[in-house]
Amino acid sequence: MHRANEYVSYGTQGICQIEAIRSIRFEGCSDAREYYVLHPIAQAQSSIFVPVNNPRLTGRMRPVLSPEDIDQVLSNIKGQRLAWIKDRKQRTELFHRILTERKPEELLLLAACLYRHAQEEPKGLSASDAQALKTAEATIEQEFAFSLQLGPRTVGEYIREKLGMGPSAPRQAENGSESPASP
Repeated sequence: MHRANEYVSYGTQGICQIEAIRSIRFEGCSDAREYYVLHPIAQAQSSIFVPVNNPRLTGRMRPVLSPEDIDQVLSNIKGQRLAWIKDRKQRTELFHRILTERKPEELLLLAACLYRHAQEEPKGLSASDAQALKTAEATIEQEFAFSLQLGPRTVGEYIREKLGMGPSAPRQAENGSESPASP
């Protein structure tokens, strides 16, 4: 069970602080229930109420990675690759699953896969692939920057250094949109 004041990664909301665990009775409900009251760090004025006894929703909450966890994740993925899927529908489904589950290893492998493809493909990334890269990078940057106490712009440098990669940026997509630099 999580505790008040703990920071967690919660689904697509990103890093949240658990403000409290309290009994709340919402209008239209007969009984009060225990809820985690979360505040996303990117939207401090927002509140998210997660029922303590709902495993589907509480399963989306996980502790924020520590700096040691981040280094272990980077060590674990060193030398691994996510293969490019040519079928757009299958690729989109896989990318959606990875972006929804927010597992750090998979997010890093997804970003690296898209980054490699952008470098190898003369036309660059499609708009949907560029958006998947942007989302993966933003997710990675938020948690890593928070945990490592780095500026978001320096997270990519940290990752590339740990993985022994060079600092180059992906090509632009044919439609002219720019793909952000990837780990």
